Amino acid sequence: MTQIKSNFLAFTIVELLVAMAIISTISAISLMGFQQYLPDYRLKAAAFQIKTDMQRASSNAAKTNCQYRMIFDQNKMFLKTSSYEIQKGNATKQSVYQPEHQDNSFYIGHIDQIGVFIVSWTNNPVFQPDGTISSLATITLENVKGHQLKISTSMAGRIRIQ
Repeated sequence: MTQIKSNFLAFTIVELLVAMAIISTISAISLMGFQQYLPDYRLKAAAFQIKTDMQRASSNAAKTNCQYRMIFDQNKMFLKTSSYEIQKGNATKQSVYQPEHQDNSFYIGHIDQIGVFIVSWTNNPVFQPDGTISSLATITLENVKGHQLKISTSMAGRIRIQ
């Protein structure tokens, strides 16, 4: 009796199913672990978003030789929750800011991260053309887990996330 020798080496269906089961189990476990860290990642992303907008306002103030200020509206008259407005002012006429919707001299920012809110702020920072910040501010952000991050400004123009 002659034996037929096969030159084909392959995986069987059982081996493929076992490998798929192991991979799906490992990915399900890692996905559950990742979801508990997701609110903290979103909080950091929102803090960096606000810091970036503040740095942009500071550089625009130096570039255009005008003041820029960041407004957090307490009364929510024109802004949604967790929104802020950056207004362009006039450095020669102190605190004369152009009204909203006038020749794109403003920017309304909104935190794009789900579950992150602006809880409090101490002041509305004003960015001067010389790079300094008057009306120092600390903005507090909070996520759904209750963790907080603070964005603070210094007179020298530094913006820090704490």
